Amino acid sequence: MEVDELMEVSCLGPDKAWELFQKKVGERTLKIHADIPDLARQVAGKCSGLPLALNVIGETMSCESTVQEWRRAVDVLTLSAADFSGMKDEILPILKYSYDSLNGEVVKSCFLYCSTFPEDYLIDKERLVDYWICEGFIDESQSRERAINQVYEILGTLVRACLLVEGEMNNISYVTMHDVVRDMALWIASDLGKDKEIYIVQAGVDLRNMPDVKNWKGVKKMSLMRNNIERICGSPECAQLTTLFLQKNQSLLQLISLRYLDLSRTSLEQFHVGSQELTKLIHLNLESTRKLKSISGIANLSSLRTLGLEGSNKTLDVSLLKELQLVEYLENLTIEFSSGMVLEQLLSCHMLAQRVRMQNGGNTD
Repeated sequence: MEVDELMEVSCLGPDKAWELFQKKVGERTLKIHADIPDLARQVAGKCSGLPLALNVIGETMSCESTVQEWRRAVDVLTLSAADFSGMKDEILPILKYSYDSLNGEVVKSCFLYCSTFPEDYLIDKERLVDYWICEGFIDESQSRERAINQVYEILGTLVRACLLVEGEMNNISYVTMHDVVRDMALWIASDLGKDKEIYIVQAGVDLRNMPDVKNWKGVKKMSLMRNNIERICGSPECAQLTTLFLQKNQSLLQLISLRYLDLSRTSLEQFHVGSQELTKLIHLNLESTRKLKSISGIANLSSLRTLGLEGSNKTLDVSLLKELQLVEYLENLTIEFSSGMVLEQLLSCHMLAQRVRMQNGGNTD
């Protein structure tokens, strides 16, 4: 998985970037109103130090003389940068050269997937393994170790192409995207801006309600993490929706055809699965759902392989244990035990005990 003729996406440091942006905007515009310099720094920050973006956006903003126009620019660059003047015609097509140079559709799909996370988000490499397996980008059938190696190979390719930046924090290895590179990825994922409902990504933008979706049937990825959504509503006809990110919200959902569902750190109180719902779900993360009171219908998750309940209000009791025995493909379970007796019952259920890899942070005494 190599990249031919790489175009390096090189960036300026904050001081140099601000210096270039000021030059393009012009001193006269910056002095029109006392609030404009602060807003200009925010706009410049959205350029992620990319000289191309700083030049084009700085030139555009040099003609904007009101505070309202500058505030509007910040909003547009935050919510949908591809709609900003000059982005589609002068910036994104040039950056797209690096994407077009990637060898293989799998690598390209993995790159686009990284744009579903919020701006400046540190994406845990280990989590990408599960995400990409669930999406079908990576084949785990031969061995998980081989799948992990393939994920790291793809990440290395994207880092060398300067489309991702890697780092480490608290012993967790991560990758992240420059804001403008992320904007380019979302533009590509939306068929070069022609259909913005293919990838609906409004992560970390303080949403109170679900976005208005005209064609649910066409939605493939939806990322609404890190918002303040309290109610989930939408059409049940989401045949192409394979990933839905809702973590760090106040939410509950009833949507089908998902493979990866992350509801961790939400105020979810009940999780019920009907017989015809979520039959394709592979990974369910309900960790740190402190208000979770009840779970029912887990046995209906016929494709489930990973269930995360660690740190939730739900412990492994007899009723849940009975349901888990009916989940044929379950391999990974993180949960706390309600008692030592339940642990003994789990261990006595040989079929479940043999195929499930458990992690327990609770007290079994």
